[in-house]
Amino acid sequence: MKKVLAAMIIATGALATLAVQPAGAFNQPPMNLGLTDILDGGPPGPGTYFTEYIQAYSSHAFNDKDGNGIPGDPQVATLLSMNQLIHIYPHKLGGANLGADFLLPVVSISTSGNLGGGPPVTSNPALLGDVTVGPFLQWFDTKLLGRPFIQRVELDLSMPTGDYDRKYLLNPGSNTWVIEPYYAFSWFLTPELSTSWRLHYTYSTENDDAFGGRKVKPGQAFHANYSVEYALRKNLRVAASGYYLKQLSEDEIDGVKQTGSKEQVFAIGPAAHWIVDDHFSIGLKTAWEMAAENRPQGNRSTLRFTYKF
Repeated sequence: MKKVLAAMIIATGALATLAVQPAGAFNQPPMNLGLTDILDGGPPGPGTYFTEYIQAYSSHAFNDKDGNGIPGDPQVATLLSMNQLIHIYPHKLGGANLGADFLLPVVSISTSGNLGGGPPVTSNPALLGDVTVGPFLQWFDTKLLGRPFIQRVELDLSMPTGDYDRKYLLNPGSNTWVIEPYYAFSWFLTPELSTSWRLHYTYSTENDDAFGGRKVKPGQAFHANYSVEYALRKNLRVAASGYYLKQLSEDEIDGVKQTGSKEQVFAIGPAAHWIVDDHFSIGLKTAWEMAAENRPQGNRSTLRFTYKF
């Protein structure tokens, strides 16, 4: 269903001020990394939906710009509760139903170690993340090559409403405005076999109160969630799913571009989605990260409940 930051809400800290660490570490805002996948192209139809995502992340390494682990054994673990409310109107524009989206994250962050002998990796004990809102257009009845093709276009705005304190390297809030358009679809290749994708572009404003008193502007980024799904039964689908993040431009600190600051990660793992009845569904998945650069690398597991009013 929607943007949901799940990049673990470990985004903010301008750690790039430390020469011994990865140049782009923690500068990206929270992102939806793996929260959504199976049948992400759209809910069953117009109406009001509430989704609760519970996502746990634990890193086992922190990689530099070349994908090598850095000294100091820095570790990050987060537990995220993402609360999402969407409404899809029966009214149409250009053949698409109009919709509106609202997300409120609550996250707990724990850390240990240091970055290459520098100061310890510290985290804000506060819990509230940044609110995200966005309008969208939802198509339920399109086809691609004669097969059902459900798709959505959304424009999200994340506001700096979350808890933030520059004395911490990691915060629930990002202290930036984030504009993020995305396109999602689910394509039913056969009645049993389907694939779902969500493609994001992320643009962030400057954090003018980052760690160390610096001004940090995260680079622009592309990230995508994907799944290839198979129906074992009418209401039960299993999948191979995951996500990919590729930062497109370098971060800036005090107006200076930071060479070698781009982040990257790829993840894959099993997933399942059970439609219990017309009003309730459950999803469960886990994904292991690899090829990380300038960021942590670990495992991310998500439990999702969706209720239609």
